[in-house]
Amino acid sequence: MKIVSSAVMRATLLLAALALAACSQAPKPAVTIPEPPPLPAPVAAALPPAPDLNLVTDPRAIAAAQRALNMLGYDVGKPDGVVGPATRRVLIAFQKDHGLVEDGRLTLSIVERLKILTAELSRPVMVAVAPGDTLVYSDGKVEIAAAERSLPWDQRRGAASLVAVRPSTNGWPAEAKAGLDWAVTHALDVAGPPLEWSSTGIAARFEIRTYPTLTPREAALAGPGAQACHRFEMRSGEHRYPAIACPDAKGLWSIPHSHIKLARPASGLGQAANVRR
Repeated sequence: MKIVSSAVMRATLLLAALALAACSQAPKPAVTIPEPPPLPAPVAAALPPAPDLNLVTDPRAIAAAQRALNMLGYDVGKPDGVVGPATRRVLIAFQKDHGLVEDGRLTLSIVERLKILTAELSRPVMVAVAPGDTLVYSDGKVEIAAAERSLPWDQRRGAASLVAVRPSTNGWPAEAKAGLDWAVTHALDVAGPPLEWSSTGIAARFEIRTYPTLTPREAALAGPGAQACHRFEMRSGEHRYPAIACPDAKGLWSIPHSHIKLARPASGLGQAANVRR
């Protein structure tokens, strides 16, 4: 019995040893190392805005534009080559007078327009009149042209100078006569781009242009309050009819040194004529 018991004990111990060895050699669980989070995408550096190639930035060009604005009656002050608050205010006034976007920016297109306007100021205006046209002088005298001829706008007759040339309206219906004056009044009030006028009662067609600034000669003819006066010009074919017009306290336009008052109201334009810009 003792021999059997010993054998059983040895077998039991051997099994325990084998079990312990098996436990010690069991594979250890794998350790999972988490992957690092992805790096954020690189942020591209903000690019500076592309320069506006239509904007004038050269100080010399800006100063030239300021001188042109002064010549045209838009008081910038002393040209300094900088588009500051005063220049921007003047540019907005200029843009408003010429029917442009009122943003106060000095662009290449505005510089080109300034060159054209200042060139017109210095260029003599020749007037081609037809028989029946009216010439109004600064001494109050009126001449009815007897024949077709050309004469300079700054022509003098003795001590008197031309202040207006009016087209002949002989044979026109009353509505057409009033309609043309209404169109001129409207153009002077708005001071925008050229206005085209026609009437069913007549064959003539006119383009009406306004110039918000007078030349020194014209300003001297207009007298006190010349800053509010405008020059306007009616064009029909080869004929040009320039004139100076000044507003009174009520805003009614008239030809200086004469009794000619332009018809109103401009709101009645559509009743007697076709007006188109």
